[in-house]
Amino acid sequence: MNERERTHPEIPHPAPPAGGGAGGANLDALRATGVALLAAADDAITRVLSGDSQAFNQAVRQEGGQ
Repeated sequence: MNERERTHPEIPHPAPPAGGGAGGANLDALRATGVALLAAADDAITRVLSGDSQAFNQAVRQEGGQ
């Protein structure tokens, strides 16, 4: 309860560098990695999922208590 009533002075934070700064290059690389990861995941999901659910159901049908 004490913490809620305590006042905190405003501390100004320096502005982050624009996209071309040293931090921006790292951010761009992280974004590119994220995009590549999403594309790879999407490709993997597309290859795994069958478009023909009826053929899939026949292929995985259990017989004789398997």
